[in-house]
Amino acid sequence: MPHQGDMEVIETANPVLRDCAAETRAALLERGRIERFDAGAVIYGDGERAGVVLFPLNGGLQMGKATTRGRRQIICHPQAESCGGVCMLAFGPHALAEVRGLDAGEVLILDRTEFEQMIHDDRVLCRAAWHSAASCMSHLSGLVAQLSFNKVSERVALALLQDTEKDGDLVRLTQADLAAEVGTTREVVARCLATLQADGYIRLGRARITVLNREGLERSL
Repeated sequence: MPHQGDMEVIETANPVLRDCAAETRAALLERGRIERFDAGAVIYGDGERAGVVLFPLNGGLQMGKATTRGRRQIICHPQAESCGGVCMLAFGPHALAEVRGLDAGEVLILDRTEFEQMIHDDRVLCRAAWHSAASCMSHLSGLVAQLSFNKVSERVALALLQDTEKDGDLVRLTQADLAAEVGTTREVVARCLATLQADGYIRLGRARITVLNREGLERSL
């Protein structure tokens, strides 16, 4: 039987789990598992055997790929509200990207065969699967366009804007994270940040970046 505490978690943390039938939530707990992760913990390696559907509950995940030389490209940051509450990047036989914790949290993991059976019985799950696939395709298309057509300095400015909401906000990403986000090296990002600081758009401190002028960053795009 599902544990009451776990049932309360999935009832409140994720939109598709809030909206599906109570019987479906109970079945998800019986057939799946809730995995707790720390920041930096790898849940699935890139290309690792997977075949699962992920329902982020709280905290944050990071999907990324890396070269043999260690250079990384962040693909996305799934959270409970992302893609309608379902992540399918590990749906195939092997994970399409590394799945690691960005902020400590919990994720409900369900085997794809179980998910395929359950979507026939719950329309909310079925719609969520289609919504997730469409959202993922749209995001990946935008990422390819950004990496192909935007200058590195523009990608850095955009990443800073997307990580903050107002002037004075601290950027959560480190320079290494920024490099992985925009598809370049840390050294190139450092030069871009120095230019943005000279222009008065940001302030660099010890292991922190503060956005001072969002309008200026927007004009630089």
